[in-house]
Amino acid sequence: MNSRRTALKGLIGCSGAAFFRESLWGTEGVKSGFENDPLSGSRTGPWRRLFLDGSVVEQQSGVERVFHQLTKHLAEPIIVADQPWEGRSAIIGPYVYGTVRVEEDRFRLWYQVLHQGNHVGYAESSDGIRWQKPRLGLVRHEGHDTNLVVSAFQPEAFAGVHCHNPSVIFRSRETDPSRRYALYGFDSASGGPRVAFSPNGTNWTYLESVNENGKPKPLFSSGDVVSFFEDPYSQRYAATWKTRNRRGRAVGIATSNDGLVWSKVYDGPVFGADDHDPDTTQIYGMPVFAYQGLFIGLPWIYRARYFRYGEYSVEKLHEAQSDSPRTMEVQLAWSWDLVHWDRPKDREQFLPRGEARSWDRGMVLTSRAPVQVGKELWFYYSGTDRAHDEPRVQAAIGLAKMRLDGFCSMRSEKEEGWLITRREPMRSARLMINGRTGPAGYIQAEILDRKNKVVPGYSRDLCQALRGDEVSHEIAWQSPRYPSLPDANDFKIRFLLKDAELFSYLPLDLDAKQPDFDVTIR
Repeated sequence: MNSRRTALKGLIGCSGAAFFRESLWGTEGVKSGFENDPLSGSRTGPWRRLFLDGSVVEQQSGVERVFHQLTKHLAEPIIVADQPWEGRSAIIGPYVYGTVRVEEDRFRLWYQVLHQGNHVGYAESSDGIRWQKPRLGLVRHEGHDTNLVVSAFQPEAFAGVHCHNPSVIFRSRETDPSRRYALYGFDSASGGPRVAFSPNGTNWTYLESVNENGKPKPLFSSGDVVSFFEDPYSQRYAATWKTRNRRGRAVGIATSNDGLVWSKVYDGPVFGADDHDPDTTQIYGMPVFAYQGLFIGLPWIYRARYFRYGEYSVEKLHEAQSDSPRTMEVQLAWSWDLVHWDRPKDREQFLPRGEARSWDRGMVLTSRAPVQVGKELWFYYSGTDRAHDEPRVQAAIGLAKMRLDGFCSMRSEKEEGWLITRREPMRSARLMINGRTGPAGYIQAEILDRKNKVVPGYSRDLCQALRGDEVSHEIAWQSPRYPSLPDANDFKIRFLLKDAELFSYLPLDLDAKQPDFDVTIR
């Protein structure tokens, strides 16, 4: 165990979460009582400035915003069905309607299995690539121990719950050690999500909850796809849940201060297909995770038509989509408040389906959130070889990656371009950037006052340009190291790019009395 812990810390420790949080970006972990998460950053910022929308850039010329796809790690899946309890259903094999976490010495995965009911499987890895499914002795199948931690094979042990799409949350502020982990998932018996608790992430006890008629009571009513996450900025828990609008499946939001008592921001959808989407577009589900002051959504785009009129029925639903592709891909969305959502206008695929004859050609969908590994974000995803509602669909789990903050960039081609940021309360000219250049390219910066005049000592000709590819490059000028800027304490940055991409930036010495703008719901 010690050697495994040392190896994994080398992979995600000094070069990963703590290194980026403390050394590279000068920010601290979450001090809010929620888990210290390098993805979300601190509760109040400062957060790295991404270019997803117009909240960062004031002016630009000769540069364009470019959205990027994930890169699949391998052509083949990394986790497949290799146990007898992982088959014999409409969907055969493991898939991540689930959660991946990195803890001190291991990657941990909770995934979905359909086999005569719903089950939660568990796997571990020392490197995130090679996985084991430990026989835990908690659930037996046909006389053999399994790696299942919640199972319809033994309903009496799990309050009769059939857990669908498991979301596991580590509750770092929980004082009761038996409730350190929470497992949320949809339960068909109650018509909504239920919650179980565990001291270790494997031994789960469901919270008993019944209504006045003695029937199982959900945390809230929803469709059969839910995804739970932490909102560290508002000190609460949140969930997306399947609902409907006139275009078909859509996504609603619910929140909770304690993870037990839930309310819906609005009892209906806050995110769905719009007029930029083709007719065959529904939002099947959407995992969400906090990232650098905002929320990243991974909408599962279901390519199917919905019926136009009349009351809902399964027969009508299937008839309406019968001439549709019924495939699924993943796009990108973001929000500052969990209610108002944006997507790239061209609706590019963030995680595309595989090519013909590939294992993931039918549908792809993602786990609850990525994990940060060194200078990359790792997204675990499910793939199937056939479309939705096809019989005997084969499922497996793959891995896709991107650079830190790699969702989009500001890009220039062979001619130089520039952008001017909005004003920042900078106390000194300490600036970190995440960028990449071509062989003849560069990224330079200069500090401007509020009237766009260059601050003496911080012009482009004194700037030591970035040439190459770095996620954490500190910009320097040929002037005294970190001299104080004029007392104005209100500056802009002009970035000059040639054959280059800028993914994010962060001034490292900001006035703590001027926190980043907070628009989260209270």
